[in-house]
Amino acid sequence: MNEVLLSFDLDHTLMINPFRRWVFPEINRWLQSHFSEEKPVNRLIREHRRRLSNGAYPEAYDWDDILCSVVLEHAIPFTVRELVEKHACVGKVWLFSDVLPAMDRLTQAGAHMVAATNGFTRYQRPVTDCLGLTPYFGGFYTPEEMRYAKPQAAFFQFGKDRQVIHVGDRLDQDVLGANRAQQISVWIYREMPSDLRNLPITERTRHPLFSTCLNHRLHREGVPSAFHETCRPQYIICSLDELLKIWERELMSK
Repeated sequence: MNEVLLSFDLDHTLMINPFRRWVFPEINRWLQSHFSEEKPVNRLIREHRRRLSNGAYPEAYDWDDILCSVVLEHAIPFTVRELVEKHACVGKVWLFSDVLPAMDRLTQAGAHMVAATNGFTRYQRPVTDCLGLTPYFGGFYTPEEMRYAKPQAAFFQFGKDRQVIHVGDRLDQDVLGANRAQQISVWIYREMPSDLRNLPITERTRHPLFSTCLNHRLHREGVPSAFHETCRPQYIICSLDELLKIWERELMSK
């Protein structure tokens, strides 16, 4: 491997997309005119989870296809893509405050960066364009292009002959996928307790409190305890400000 590539999850790692607060509520209001339950949008969530459980990972993130499969007998007056484009505006989507300063420092240091997300490009690019994130990425890797999705190891084929440092907030997707692909996994955990924050980055995963935080998050994500060790990140950070040190350390080890 002759290069270290930084890849980033997007949702809840760098940014907040409009799905939960805006897109799904609008879909729910329209569905209520056709279905009697209070939250018919949950039909989409159930179909998403069914596809995941059946191993249909890329298809599980195709929200337009999911919507069509749930509402077979009705003409849908919009697409999910159109709703995302409608709501991808300042005030409805936002970045975490550490993102742009960290991306600028990494760019100045010469880091090569890509987006590696389970969200389809048509749902993510309107948001990254709005937030000014898109220019930082030399590639945009998503399930419809890769034909795989995190945590499938094959999703990380975009790395080719490069060492990938993958940064994400999900242990069951980002960390597990990077570990399976034998790449470097970085868990961003902004709620990190101060006892861990005060430790050097290289020592955090050896502290007993780390295992407590890890198990708590894995429980929230619904990961069976038998898989916990495979979801263990190589690094844990509380802010993207710390990522430059990891990139420099891994670069020096090549």
